[in-house]
Amino acid sequence: METELITNYLLGKAKHIFKPACNKLRHPFIVPGEGYMNELWGWDSYWVACSLRSMFARFGDRFMEEHGITRDDAVLHMKGSVLDFLDSQSDDGSIPSMLAEEGIFQDFFTDEIKKGYKHNQHAPFLCQATLGAAMFTGDFGWFDAEKLIRYLEYYQQNQYDGKSGLFFWQNDIMIGIDNNPTVFCRPPRSSADIFLNCFIYLEYLALVQILKAKGDSRVIRIGSEAEKLKRAINEEMWDERDGIYYSQDISFHHTNCSAGGVKLHSGMPPHWKSMPLKIRIWACFLPMYAGICSAEHAERMCTHLTADDSFLANYGIRTLASNEKMYCLQNSRGNPSNWLGPVWMVANYCVYQGLKNYGKTELSKEVARRTVALMENSLERYGDLFESYHPDSGKPFMHPGFLSFNMLVSEMM
Repeated sequence: METELITNYLLGKAKHIFKPACNKLRHPFIVPGEGYMNELWGWDSYWVACSLRSMFARFGDRFMEEHGITRDDAVLHMKGSVLDFLDSQSDDGSIPSMLAEEGIFQDFFTDEIKKGYKHNQHAPFLCQATLGAAMFTGDFGWFDAEKLIRYLEYYQQNQYDGKSGLFFWQNDIMIGIDNNPTVFCRPPRSSADIFLNCFIYLEYLALVQILKAKGDSRVIRIGSEAEKLKRAINEEMWDERDGIYYSQDISFHHTNCSAGGVKLHSGMPPHWKSMPLKIRIWACFLPMYAGICSAEHAERMCTHLTADDSFLANYGIRTLASNEKMYCLQNSRGNPSNWLGPVWMVANYCVYQGLKNYGKTELSKEVARRTVALMENSLERYGDLFESYHPDSGKPFMHPGFLSFNMLVSEMM
């Protein structure tokens, strides 16, 4: 599937999302798209870097240089985005979700940490971003792996539920999928999100490769942590009745009440470790993307894409199934962005890759075809790419000039 229109747009815009070092952002970095000045976002810079590496592999250095993107410049900004985050690490090991030189988020997260507030730290993409840049250059000496270990240890010490073996969000601020109903407006520290757990698993795997390359014996311990999390995801998050993975509620409350000296509800405490939040979001398919699920589970999950159109729409994957009560295609005017049904490229891409991982060739091609059609429609009708779209009409919702994970379409053409 080739489309010159999309390729020319992406390459024409990509060089403009490379930003020079500035004050607290001491290294060159990547922004999500036009309209972003000096803001470094974790998962946006990760997906852009993934896309750039793919484009260099596909088109070659000469072609990329002809479009204003040299390998050296791309490497400088990939590495710089990682190093800026590592430079921001606090004494407790945490790293902010994003960094800003100006605007409402300038110093916001570092100041909150100093006040003792526990917000969610950097989304689980930093080890993967580091590994990607290291493998692209063959250089594993430009970063401090100790900082990556401390960053994951912060997750283990502050956002890990030992009972279920799952990781949870501190609250609903900076969770990636802004208004994911299994986290958004729910009680703090109660949501073990499928999105969070799948990508932390991939962070462990990335750190394993990094430590292997450095000859670090801690690779065995990190590898065992990955396997432990994989087991927990399969044991706690898989729903045998519905044939899909769900986020989990890990909160428990016991009412202390006695009658006649007898403590009530003490004879049979709950034996379960978590309660399923049975809401079908696009992230329910991430165990396929991460290689966590069995072939049998993957087969059952695919029926959610083929049985009806509750997920698979004209232009890709609805971020929330259309038969969920929270389904809404309202155009958000700010924070949070709307993930209650609109199509986002990152959802299309992750489902597409998950299908490929498990040999679902025809279905993956169909997701790719609808995705490319969406991008072509956006450029032909509106002259730009946007953050999200109406799943059936392709009408854009927010942020013209948004590149970020829209660049992932280059791997689906």
